Amino acid sequence: MLTFIKINEGKQIMKKFMLALVAIGISGCSTTPVSPDLARNVGVSTEFMMKQGNVPVTIIRDKGFVAGGCAVTAYINGKKVAELETSEKATAYVVPGEIVVGAVFEGSGLCHGPQRKEREFIVKSQQPKRLRIFIDQSGNVDILPSTLN
Repeated sequence: MLTFIKINEGKQIMKKFMLALVAIGISGCSTTPVSPDLARNVGVSTEFMMKQGNVPVTIIRDKGFVAGGCAVTAYINGKKVAELETSEKATAYVVPGEIVVGAVFEGSGLCHGPQRKEREFIVKSQQPKRLRIFIDQSGNVDILPSTLN
């Protein structure tokens, strides 16, 4: 009888372990958005500092395990804005109009990725814009608009 109880306890522990392992695996397959209030600020290149008449564009990198140890470099119109780790943000001030925002892994080894991914956005006067950088389960970087507060 004692042997039967120990076997059942072992099976239940194994089931819980496998369930936890699956949960960790699923959460590690994508990145998730970060609220701008919770993201850590990083400095931007001097070219993108606040200027009269310019509009803030906040770029926020998602949180998650995919490429979590690698910085993503953000660009606007081909000029480097900042390097972002997970859950970090950079606010660049730009002249209203069309901008091209890019993101890429520029490190070495495992932190080196494919060519820069770029997207075009319209920035309107006195209308701040928020963008998010996310990484899919294949390690590809992309940029999307965000309305998270």
